[in-house]
Amino acid sequence: MKNNIFIKTGLLATVMALSWSCGEEFLEEKPKGAVSEEILTNADGVDLLLIGAYSRMDGYSAGEAGGNGEASATNWVWGDVPSDDMHRGDQTGGWSPINLIERYETDAANPWIEGLWAANYDAIARANDAIRVLKKAGENVGPADAIQLEAEARWLRAWFHFQLRNKIEKIPYITDDVVASEVTNNEEVWDKIEADIKWGIDNGMAEDVEIGRASRWAAKALLARVHMFQQEFTEAKPYLNDIIDNGPFQLMDHYYDNFDEEKQNNSESILEVQYTVNDGAGDANSGADHRTLFPRGSDVGSCCSYSAPSFDLFNAFKTDADGLPLFDTFQDDLLLEDYKILDTEPFTPTDASLDPRVDWTIGRRGIPFLDWGPMSGSDWMLDQAGMGPFLNKKIMFYKRNKGVISISSPIWSNGLNGNNWRLFRLSHVILWRAEVAMEENELGTAMDLVNEIRERAQDDLVMGKVNNTTFESGYELDIDENQPAANYNLGLYTTFPNQEYARKAIYHEMRLEFALEGMRFQDLVRWGIDDSTINQYLASELSNEKLKWIQGAAYTAGQDDHWPVPQTQIDLQQGVLTQDPAY
Repeated sequence: MKNNIFIKTGLLATVMALSWSCGEEFLEEKPKGAVSEEILTNADGVDLLLIGAYSRMDGYSAGEAGGNGEASATNWVWGDVPSDDMHRGDQTGGWSPINLIERYETDAANPWIEGLWAANYDAIARANDAIRVLKKAGENVGPADAIQLEAEARWLRAWFHFQLRNKIEKIPYITDDVVASEVTNNEEVWDKIEADIKWGIDNGMAEDVEIGRASRWAAKALLARVHMFQQEFTEAKPYLNDIIDNGPFQLMDHYYDNFDEEKQNNSESILEVQYTVNDGAGDANSGADHRTLFPRGSDVGSCCSYSAPSFDLFNAFKTDADGLPLFDTFQDDLLLEDYKILDTEPFTPTDASLDPRVDWTIGRRGIPFLDWGPMSGSDWMLDQAGMGPFLNKKIMFYKRNKGVISISSPIWSNGLNGNNWRLFRLSHVILWRAEVAMEENELGTAMDLVNEIRERAQDDLVMGKVNNTTFESGYELDIDENQPAANYNLGLYTTFPNQEYARKAIYHEMRLEFALEGMRFQDLVRWGIDDSTINQYLASELSNEKLKWIQGAAYTAGQDDHWPVPQTQIDLQQGVLTQDPAY
């Protein structure tokens, strides 16, 4: 049953090899490359179908639905862009449907909604194929293998439905025993998602699995997350406790270890989407779902500076004299850094007190950008005035690994790389558990868990004080490698005096720890603070005519917290699918 699930092309090659190995008689009955279900009714065959479903976890498939990254595992378009953490980036002329998402002007005709829907339902169909063939295989598959295969297939089916449900409220739940085109979207699907995940937990899903596969621990993490989306904190609690107390996971020594390509599948990781490069598959396995998020410019030469952190996110990392966040005042006197200042003009980064995670998360002028040297400013992006002065650092790979972790023969994007995307890690679980403790008014427990995360980050400083103020072509760097790059100060909490304070602290901690990981917008919605947070953010972010192309954006409560059913799907299934009344 062992297969290398991060080589997507292995599925097609193996299935075609199976069809060709059956001799001339088979070829006379079926076209070349076609495989009957009977050939797959064994453990290896079902596993091949399962790999096909796993291959969709990155949300990308060249030439098929999701080919632009509409269902990307990073969730940057749906979880970051409409939040207070990120602007779309690049320039307003490209990928205009994302402009509408950021401006809260999306309608049912938006092609990115269609891509999101189609890519996830294609993945669901693949999971259902695996379950259906497994049932058909019967005794051809041993009992233990059968349980594990079905548990993983059900987990995948639940995962892809969850990816849809946390963005679109009215979706059909498609299982292996229904006619998909006849399933309506008039029932809530949360219980069905839970049931699919729980099946594996209850039936002995393995805890120790091959890298890249969903384990019992991944099932518990996902089930807890699903419960938390429904405010079911009591139900989430035992799963989170089990992962923390009994799981084989521990926090890595450094915060950035969770984004470092040299530390993939580490002790903190519960499940990662596996990317590979230079494996003969072109760009198919190489994180092509987010190929446009990397810096551009002569120093880095990647593409395309989409994914631009907001002023609001940068300022959220400000700290007070005790190293604690400024929950209610970080938007006062916004630090704009080198906004509208050319890279050839003098500039010195702020000396304000900052949480050190800021410079592992956000690329900004005058601060070392991993080992690529200090970011030189506006020449690392296309439209600094339109999108802001910041870049996404979490997705970047080290220069020393260029051509190794990055694709050696790029098609059009040098940023394509094999750095995995971490779906679930222990720090996620710890802060979710802190949220549960806060909701149950166990404030001491909540504070201890938050401090555990903060303590890890206290000394995780970006080193290299850059004394240059301009970065013209041919400049010589003046860097003191023995000094921190900025004024870092991160302290621990000594008390959570009441539940309101604890809630602010935990929500803010999640924002800082999980920034640019595609979680922020859906968290705001599940917390019920999306309306107040986004409207306050827009007023601050767009003040003084900043970011002119977003001027006039307005967030509508009860509508903009989710997206419509694609109109094309309603047209295809008239009388079956209905549109969300909010649209």
